[in-house]
Amino acid sequence: MTKLLVLLIPFIIMVLLSIILLIKISIKRDNLTSLIITILGFILTIISIIYTKNINFSKNYLFFKDNYSFFYNILLIINNILICLISYIWLSFLKYNKDEFYLLIIISTIGSMVLINANNFITMLMGIELISIPICGLISYDIRSKYSLEASIKYMILSTISSSFLILGISFIYLDYGNLNFIYLINHYSYNNIYLIKYLSLIGIFLILISLGFKLSIVPFHLWTPDVYQGSSMPVTIFLTTFSKSAIFIFLVKFLIYFSQINYNRFFFYKILIILSILSIIFGNIMAAITKNNIKRILGYSSIAQMGYMFVILIYNQIYVTHTFSLEMMSICIISYIISNFSILGIMSILSSFNLKDKNIDKIYYYRGLFWYDPTLTIILTIMLLSLAGIPITIGFISKFYLIILSIKIKLWYLTSIIILGSTIGLYYYLRIIISMYLIPSEINKNIYLNTIKNNNFFIFIKKLMLFLAIITVFLGFYPELIIQIIKKYI
Repeated sequence: MTKLLVLLIPFIIMVLLSIILLIKISIKRDNLTSLIITILGFILTIISIIYTKNINFSKNYLFFKDNYSFFYNILLIINNILICLISYIWLSFLKYNKDEFYLLIIISTIGSMVLINANNFITMLMGIELISIPICGLISYDIRSKYSLEASIKYMILSTISSSFLILGISFIYLDYGNLNFIYLINHYSYNNIYLIKYLSLIGIFLILISLGFKLSIVPFHLWTPDVYQGSSMPVTIFLTTFSKSAIFIFLVKFLIYFSQINYNRFFFYKILIILSILSIIFGNIMAAITKNNIKRILGYSSIAQMGYMFVILIYNQIYVTHTFSLEMMSICIISYIISNFSILGIMSILSSFNLKDKNIDKIYYYRGLFWYDPTLTIILTIMLLSLAGIPITIGFISKFYLIILSIKIKLWYLTSIIILGSTIGLYYYLRIIISMYLIPSEINKNIYLNTIKNNNFFIFIKKLMLFLAIITVFLGFYPELIIQIIKKYI
């Protein structure tokens, strides 16, 4: 019992953090105090995760803890600390309900911890819903925006539909085995020498894959993505892009590894994953290329393509029994994806926070001539966009390079060609944004960089943080061995 309580310390801390924040909000509202409490709670949770690293749950429990969950729980919590910092200045300009934003972030973080440590379909369902439900509130958080309510309704409807698929898939698997524990299902096949997965379970896993496809906005389950990205405020768009998608994808990799061990019809999923990957890469890149002005919509379509690239990892795992190499590559992909998207949208978020009345902050022409106002910000944005495009001397290049290696190892030459073609198209629309920043500014752009921003200490702090992330991006592009050795130690 004592061991179980020790293992649950990170979860207990997060639940207590949400309760403390609720009590604090009921007593007095203060944006800065809520930020400090949230960040301290997150830091304490990271310490507790490190403290309980070498202790594990029994295999018949709802949770299963390993190096995989240890690494990604810490990564996602650090990501949410940075999101809270970025959101602070934006929340400062809101008139009402500032503190609840942090509460919704905390609940979603609890969901990610439950999901990544899940050893049972019930905890999987709980984790996904704990991530998704607060997102509905976050999308509609800025009640001044006419698009936010529409975006929230779209996300809520599609999220409800995807949850229905998830529950139906779980029920099919339960009908077959009468048990929802992942380890039990693997052992059931091992001990009974079953070489063919039952058809109800096959349908169940397929329905779960559809549900998670909605959350990841994989084609053809992507329809909500550009509208929700455009309708959400900048900090929420960062949260959706970096945290939500990463948490779901990290679990999906783990989930399909479990079932690749027992599913001798895994080639069925192998073919489905190839189709989803190809459709997402082609559609995401083409739609981003033909989107004219809106950067958030471009990044929305770009995220569809990025998920398509990362599906190569899932395809590889369906073929090879040993997953060490693919898991190492996935860590690089996730880190590259989070850093690049966080930095681009983070800079846009800070600029939009100081220019709340300007509704064109997410338009490409708004950043025309940014170099002449702030060369540092422009260089940071350039590095991050080039990293997303997979250009050498960035971690994004290392990520794309290893994905191509994975596709070559499984001898899918047409998939390799599509990855290269998609990257070429991606370079076009990323360069459109980059070139615009170095052009001569027009009169309409004079408000982009006000003196209030230049002299604001918080803005200077965030700019230094973004510069640090840009240096990391370039350094890891030159010397990826450092991050690879760290990943090998913990994955």
